[in-house]
Amino acid sequence: MRTHRCLGLFAFLLALPVLAAPGDYPAELPPIEQVRAAIDDSPEVRAALALGQASLAERRQLASGPHEWSTRVDYQRRRADETSGRARFNEWEVSLERPLRLPGKAQLDRRLGDQRVAEASVALADARHEASKRLLTLWYQWLREHDAAEVLRSQAELGARELAGIARRRQLGDASRLEALQAQAAATQAEAAARLASERVRRTELVLREQFPQVSPPANPARPAPGLPGFDLAALAESAMQEDPGLRLARAAALRSRLESERADAERRADPTVGVRYGAERGGNERIIGVYVSIPIGGEARRAAADANRARADTFEHLADARLRRMSGEIRSLRSAVESDVSRWQVAEQAAQAQAQVAERVAKANQLGETGLAEVLLARRQALEALLSASSARVDALENRSLLLLGAGRLWNSGPDD
Repeated sequence: MRTHRCLGLFAFLLALPVLAAPGDYPAELPPIEQVRAAIDDSPEVRAALALGQASLAERRQLASGPHEWSTRVDYQRRRADETSGRARFNEWEVSLERPLRLPGKAQLDRRLGDQRVAEASVALADARHEASKRLLTLWYQWLREHDAAEVLRSQAELGARELAGIARRRQLGDASRLEALQAQAAATQAEAAARLASERVRRTELVLREQFPQVSPPANPARPAPGLPGFDLAALAESAMQEDPGLRLARAAALRSRLESERADAERRADPTVGVRYGAERGGNERIIGVYVSIPIGGEARRAAADANRARADTFEHLADARLRRMSGEIRSLRSAVESDVSRWQVAEQAAQAQAQVAERVAKANQLGETGLAEVLLARRQALEALLSASSARVDALENRSLLLLGAGRLWNSGPDD
C-alpha cells in the first residue's frame, strides 16, 4: 500500500501534460483576456497614458513658441514754460511688441516636441512591460507555493494514515511506544508544514489579487512539462536585449536631453523684440509713430545654462550605456537559465523518482521487520525534499521561459510593437 501511495504522490506532479507545441501560449498562465485587462488597468500604465497626453500638449506648446504679444500704454502730463506763460499738456503713447523666435530655435523646438511624444510612447511600452513582468513574477510565485502546498498536504494525509495504522498496531501490541511517538511527531510536523504552506498560498494569492484584480487563479492550474521555446534562443535573447523598453526609454531620454542641450546652446543668441508705437505729445499737437527693435545681450547665465544642459545630456547617454550593459548581463543569464532549466528539471525529476523508490523499499523492509520506523520516516522525508525540489525546478523553468518570451515581445503582445 505504501508503494502505491508514494508513487501516486510522485506521479501527481511528474506525470503532467506537455505543451502541444513549443510556440504555444504557456498553458500555466492565466487567460490572455484577463492579463491584458489587468495590465491596461494597472496604475503605472494609466499614468503613462496620462503622460502621453501631456507630451502632446507640450509639443503644441513648443511648436507655438514661448513668446506672446504684449501691449503697453503710457500716460504723462507735461508742464512747459511758454512765452505766453506756463502751459500744461496731456501726453500718451501706445505700443505693441513681440519677441521673434529665431528660425533655428523654432526648428529645434519642433524636433524637441516630437521627441517628447516619442519618449512618452516608449514610456508607455516600458510601463506595460514592467506591469507584465510583475504579473509574471507574482503568478509564478503563487504557482510555486500552490504546488508545494499540494505536495505537503498529500504528505500530511499520508502521515495521518500512518499514525492511525501505528495506533491500531499499538492497541494490538504490535508497535512500541517509541514508534507511536515517532509517528505522532512526524504526522504533527507534516500537518504544521501543510498548514504553513496553505497560508503562504493564501498570502501570495491576496497579493496577486490586490495588484491585479482582473486575474483569477484557478483551483487546479495547469502544470505543463518545461520545454525550450519554439524560437532560436540566440535570436530571442538578442531581440529581448535590443527591444527592451527600459533600454529604449533610456536612449529616448538621452536623445531628448541632447536636443535640450542644443536648444540651450541656441538660446545663447537672444531673440530680438520688435514693436510699433503710436503716441501724442503736447496735447495732441504732435503725433508720433515709429518702430523699435531691442536685442538682449547674452551673458554668463546663458553660457552656464548651455554648459549644464550639455553635462545632463552626457549623463543620460552614460545611463543608457549602463542600462545596455545591465540588460546584456541579465538577458545572457536568463538565456543560459532557459537552456539549462529543462535538463535540471529532468535530473530533479529522476532524483525524486529514485528517492520515492528508496522510500518504498525502506517501508517494505519495515513491514518485514528489517528496519525501524525511524528509517522509514527519514527515507520519506528525503523523498519529500526531492519531490519539492523537482516541483520548484519545474516552475523555475516555466518562469524563465516566459520571462524570455516576454522580453522578446512574444508573450501577451507586450513587445515594442504593442
